Parts: sequence; structure tokens; C-alpha cells
Amino acid sequence: MRASGAYVPALRRLLSLTATLLLAACAADGGDAEAAPGDVEAAVITEEVVREPVGPATDLPPNELGEIMVLEYHRLGEPEGEFYRSAENFRKDLERLYEAGFRPITVRQMVTGDIDIPRGTSPVVFTIDDASTGQFYLRDDGSIDPNTMVGMWDAFQRENPAWEGGATWCVLPGADYPSNFFGERPRQEVPREEREARIQKKVDYLVEKGHEICNHTLFHARLDRAPDDAKVQEWIGRGEDSIQVYLPDDYDIVTLALPLGMWPKNRQLAIRGVYNGKEYSYDAVLEVTGGPSASPFDVEFDPHSIPRVIVTPGALARHLERYERNPSTRFVSDGLPDVISVPRAAESRLDVARWPEKEIRVVEEPPLREEMPEAGEGVG
Repeated sequence: MRASGAYVPALRRLLSLTATLLLAACAADGGDAEAAPGDVEAAVITEEVVREPVGPATDLPPNELGEIMVLEYHRLGEPEGEFYRSAENFRKDLERLYEAGFRPITVRQMVTGDIDIPRGTSPVVFTIDDASTGQFYLRDDGSIDPNTMVGMWDAFQRENPAWEGGATWCVLPGADYPSNFFGERPRQEVPREEREARIQKKVDYLVEKGHEICNHTLFHARLDRAPDDAKVQEWIGRGEDSIQVYLPDDYDIVTLALPLGMWPKNRQLAIRGVYNGKEYSYDAVLEVTGGPSASPFDVEFDPHSIPRVIVTPGALARHLERYERNPSTRFVSDGLPDVISVPRAAESRLDVARWPEKEIRVVEEPPLREEMPEAGEGVG
């Protein structure tokens, strides 16, 4: 599905409606329909510009009701399994997704509909749970270890500037080593002042680079095993408070990742509650499994129950091969963040009421291609 822009939407660049009405008004008044120079200049200023792809993209028509993969990673290591991904394959994941025309967005961007990626590309969400050492490690000289997830992401971004944006990091501020807020060593081995300074440096870096910080509870608490509602709110609220002290004053934590995907008995407490007199609330709640997510523009999308794809051996390859076979299931951007482009056949699935500020465009679907390229080799 690689292309250099073979598919060109019929409405790539449009003059604003105001310019059209201006010309119509001139004609109605008996004047010359040709706009004055100043009027033409005003029209050009409001011209709509499609964000064209830089780097790999597809030649697929826009489909912003297609599904989005919310990938789930945990620790770096071997042997690979549900909770481990090798450093080599994490790098390959970045490469393969980029070459297949994907671009990263955060959970926050997904649920707010802020999907500002080029035409012909698809969003993918990286969620990285547990804040373990292999995710983000500072060496003694203060530099980022290039073999951590953050180090590999940073290097890949430098090599491929079109891989913009960041991941969503779901942290455990009160867990034990090696998941103690990206701690390099057990907390008792590091003076408190030094430990907090290193955490601050890491959080500052992630926020500055466009990543999202997500609450994963205080210490990976099983919310379904809480003795009462008060304890659920403590585990969630203390987790948020312990993260928030390192964040800018105007930074709201909007995403909660359920440890092991387990809900409290009172499910509403995973969405909003009160701890120590302070309210918490989440725009997004992440499940632990479930496959790709519906588009946020789809009536089936539930921001408080977002499924994820755990990147186990072969899982990502299977999904990418499925998109090769059935490209119409994949979210494809129109390059216009304020417009939702939907295939005519799927128009009834659009959640119009939730997105009143966005313009809706219906895309006439081209005939199905007779031949699809063979799926590439999987990355385990």
C-alpha cells in the first residue's frame, strides 16, 4: 500500500464558503462578479490546505471510521511473551509501522479527535505500561540510554522526522523496582533528592517531546480486589497525586490504564472519584486486551473502555497483514484535522452528535483493487 501520492481526493484544496458568497453577492448587486484584489487575498488566506505526506504513506482513500491499533508494551527483555519485547523487535516495530504508513498519536489525541497526521497515513497509539527500567534509563552522565524504549524512539525520530509525536506512558509511582517510576535502582539505594531529580528530568523530557503521561494506579493495584470504594479511590487518587507533582501545573492526566484490565466492583470509580478531598476524572480508560479500537468518530467507540493489542510474538505482523488483505478496515487520514472523511457505505456509523465542530465529508469509494500485494514477513 506504499505510494507517493497516487490517490488525490477530489476536494484537496477548497476556497472558503465566504469567498463564494462574496462573489455571489457582487453578482446579485449587479456588480462585476470578479472579486477585487483585496477580496481575492482574503479568500486565499482562508484556503484549505491538505497536510501532504512526508515519508511512507498509502494510496488509500480517506476512511476516518476505520479502526486504530492501540498497542500495549511492558518490559524490554527476552524470551519474548505477553510482558516482554526484545529491543531488536521494538526497533523493528517502529520501522515496520512507519514503512506501512502509520504515524504515532497519544491516547489523549485519540479521544479528543486531534488526529493531525498527513493524508494517506494511519494513526497508531503506543501505550507503554509499568514505568520499568528498560523503558527509560538515564546513564551516569545524564544522557538517555539508547537501548531503552525512549532511547530507541528518540533515535528513530531523528532518523525519520516524519515519525512525529509520542507515546502514552502509564506509570506506577509507588511500585517496587524495576517498575518504580523508571527507577534505575531500588529506591532505598538512591537518596530521595537524587531520585526525585531524576524522575523530574524524565517527566520533563517526555512532556516536552509530545508524549503523554497516564495513571496506572499507585502500585499496579488489582482494583477488583479492593475491600471497598474508599480503597479503590485511594489507589487511583494517590497514584495520580504522586505523578502530578512532577507535571506542569496546567497538565491534566486524562488517561487511566486498568492494571491487568480489572475493573473495580463500582466501575464508575475508574472513571471519576474523590481522594483526600480532591476529584479525579478520566477521559479515557484502557483495557488490557480486545484487539484494535473503533475510530473515535464511530458511534461504537467508548472512550472509557478502549481495547488494546498486546504486542506478543507475531501479533503486530498478523494485524498488518490483515490490513493488507482488507485495507478498508484501517483508519486513513484525509490530512485535514478539522474534517472527518467517511466512506459513503459507513456514513451511518458516524457519531455526528459528539463532533459538532468538525466538518463531515462523504467519500465515494473507488472500486476494489483486483490484486493486493503479498503480506510481508512477520516480526515476532
